[in-house]
Amino acid sequence: MTTWWSAIDTRWSSYIELKHRKVIAQGWNALGDLTSLLGPVSGDKEKFIQIVQILGDAAYAGESWWQKDRQESRTPAVMWKLLSLKQGDLVVAVEGTTVKGICQLERDALNSYLHQPAYEYAQTIGFPVRWVDWKEEEFGFVPKPPSHGVLGIAGLQDESLAVKNAWRINRS
Repeated sequence: MTTWWSAIDTRWSSYIELKHRKVIAQGWNALGDLTSLLGPVSGDKEKFIQIVQILGDAAYAGESWWQKDRQESRTPAVMWKLLSLKQGDLVVAVEGTTVKGICQLERDALNSYLHQPAYEYAQTIGFPVRWVDWKEEEFGFVPKPPSHGVLGIAGLQDESLAVKNAWRINRS
């Protein structure tokens, strides 16, 4: 079981929306449906990232649609991470630096991917996930997101064990 942050930019979506939709999701609707990439290049990170880069450059022509300064946080890498989540992984939703909720995947991302074009956060996995609001009084603490914020999907490092333990205790 791996623990992850999932950043939600409130200009485009919200924790409440994803909770209602019962998904883990990231943005960039115009990338379109990535289903065709799941088989042929799902094991080839470099090729997957290259294809998503090309799709994004075409879809968002002239726009700055991914971050160039940090290789691992740019959009194609975020899509790779999203689609790499596994059954049993825990995902902590964060808006800015505010922890909002947590869920656990019941299926691997590759087996649960759906493109939902009605939403900006159209790239989804996990349906149906059950988001649980993060309440300090229930979990005993609130994990602290990185001070620079979270971009897309990122590994939850420092408090991973505490999050796992709090989840186990809260769910039993």
